Amino acid sequence: MIKNAKDVERQEEQESIIAFDDYDDDTNNQFEPGLNKVEKDGQQLPQLQRVQANLVQQQIQEQPKEQSDNSSVDEEQQQNQSMVDFDQSLNQSVIQEQQVQQIEQVAEHLEQREQQPIQEEQPRMEQRQSNIQNRGSPFPPKFPLQSIKNWLSSDESRLKFLTTPLPANGTFQCYIRRSKQGLARLYPVYHMYTTDENYYLCSAKKVVMNTTSNYLISSKPDEFSKRKPSFLGRVVSNFLGTEFILYDNGLNPKKTRDLEAMRCQLGIVYYESHIMANKGPRKMKVLLPKVSEIGIAKPFQPRHNKEGIQFDYQQGNKQYITEFSNKPPKWDSRMKAHVLNFYGRVDQPSVKNFQLITNEDPNFIHLQFGRVDNLSFNLDFCHGISPLQALEICVSSFDFKFACE
Repeated sequence: MIKNAKDVERQEEQESIIAFDDYDDDTNNQFEPGLNKVEKDGQQLPQLQRVQANLVQQQIQEQPKEQSDNSSVDEEQQQNQSMVDFDQSLNQSVIQEQQVQQIEQVAEHLEQREQQPIQEEQPRMEQRQSNIQNRGSPFPPKFPLQSIKNWLSSDESRLKFLTTPLPANGTFQCYIRRSKQGLARLYPVYHMYTTDENYYLCSAKKVVMNTTSNYLISSKPDEFSKRKPSFLGRVVSNFLGTEFILYDNGLNPKKTRDLEAMRCQLGIVYYESHIMANKGPRKMKVLLPKVSEIGIAKPFQPRHNKEGIQFDYQQGNKQYITEFSNKPPKWDSRMKAHVLNFYGRVDQPSVKNFQLITNEDPNFIHLQFGRVDNLSFNLDFCHGISPLQALEICVSSFDFKFACE
């Protein structure tokens, strides 16, 4: 159907009004259709658009009162609906808050239940520690590191420290490292170090091609000769390995008549023979010269077989001799082995592990020695024993014993 020019012009105006009302290039500025759009950014709108805006304003002014009433009703309904929505959201937030509080209470309750065994165990641990303190520690406290550094500060002070019994009220902790490199596979070398800072102390080596076990003690790790100034002492065993005599660096009485140059006995170590008895843990006895109150050990310089520590002990003259014995281990039926408490200083079982005690105070440990790994052994000792004596006692434990193995 053909439309006249006026109808076409009217239809274009209506379409342009609809297009203008739907278009808004400023989403941040909401407005009523046709209003405040005559000017934009100080620019005049085209004539057609101004006409369209005027027509829209007229339509708005000519709207009936009922539409305004309806709009007011709609606004009231929207307000009521918004109030309902607000109440619902408020109730929902309150419910969520209550749920969060309940969850927190449950989590707190569970945490208290988990901590309850720990809180109950803590007094038990404190009670055990107090019981140990009441019973007394088996060792005196460790010597401070500064004291050890002072003792090893020079060659002279180091030599004096190695050959002098330890002062009272202190425990010296060290370890012995066994070397099996090269020819040392058949004749190992034993090096002694401090546990703190690994300061070198002395070494021991078995004499090659000897009918009985014979060890030399040196203050240097690679120098083993009785003619060297580093020579500190020696350990001599009998054929069966049941008796070891500990000497200092003095001369054999057959080679000198000078009493000052003559060697001194530093101790005797006995091992009980198992040849005619059932084998079990080693039983050992250690005899050392008694140390006076000023820290000097009784000298024993035997010139023949009827003198010395061994002879006096057999004759009952024990007033200048201190007797130690190894603490007997207890049989553990669960582990099916003999066990001893080394207080965290020993990690592996070994027939060489032992602790020395006296009959007067069997709970006090004067020396303990035990394996840490295949090449390392911890050694702790205290007053009345010198580092040289401690190493010589441990060397006797290293040696193979035909009558004890």
